[in-house]
Amino acid sequence: MTIQVPGTSTERILATYVGYDELPPAPADVADLQWLRDAPRHPEDYLASASSDAVRDLSVQAVADLLGDRATVPDDFARFLDEGLRDRLRSATDSYFDLGDFTVAVEGGRLLHLISDSQWVYHWLLYLADDGTSAVLGTTSPTGFTPDPDDDRQQPNEYVVVANSFAEFTWRWWMDNETFYQVAVEKTPLTPTQQSYVAQYGPPISL
Repeated sequence: MTIQVPGTSTERILATYVGYDELPPAPADVADLQWLRDAPRHPEDYLASASSDAVRDLSVQAVADLLGDRATVPDDFARFLDEGLRDRLRSATDSYFDLGDFTVAVEGGRLLHLISDSQWVYHWLLYLADDGTSAVLGTTSPTGFTPDPDDDRQQPNEYVVVANSFAEFTWRWWMDNETFYQVAVEKTPLTPTQQSYVAQYGPPISL
C-alpha cells in the first residue's frame, strides 16, 4: 500500500493509494535508522509537528499514556521517538501522526494508531504482538478512535500488513514520498539509489 510512485507505471491507476505485486527489498540495516538520521529535515511538513486534526500527537509520553509506562515497544520505534526523527519524513498526501483515543486489542496483541491521511480515508497502525514482535498494518477503518454515530465512514475493520516492522514501514514511506517530491514537485533527478528502488517495483494493482 503506497502512493503512486513516479516511474512505476501507476499513471493508469486513478487512485491515491495503490498496491504492487512485489516491493523492493528493504536494506539489511534498516532497523538502525541511520539512513533517516542522515536525511534532510522538513519542518514544514504535516508529519513534522502536531496537527490540529490529531486527537493525540505522537510523543514518548503519549505512547506511554496509551500503552502504559512499563510497556515494551519495538527498538526501532523507540529510537524514532527518542531521537525526534519525525521531521525527516514528508507526505505527498498531507498525512499526519495521530495516536487516536485508545489502543485496540486483537488476537495475539494490540493495535496503536500511527498515521491518518488528510481525508481520513486510510490509516496506518502499529501491531504490537504479545510475543514482542511487531508489524505495521493499513486499513480504511478509523481503528482506535471513539466512533461517531453520524459518521457514515464507519465500517468493519479489515487490515493489510504493509511492513514487517516499524523501520521497514518508515523506510518505504520515506523512499516513496521522497521519490514523489523529487519527480513531481521539485523536478530534480532521482539518485541512483532511488532509480534502483523504483525499478524493483512489481506490476501495480488497483485497490
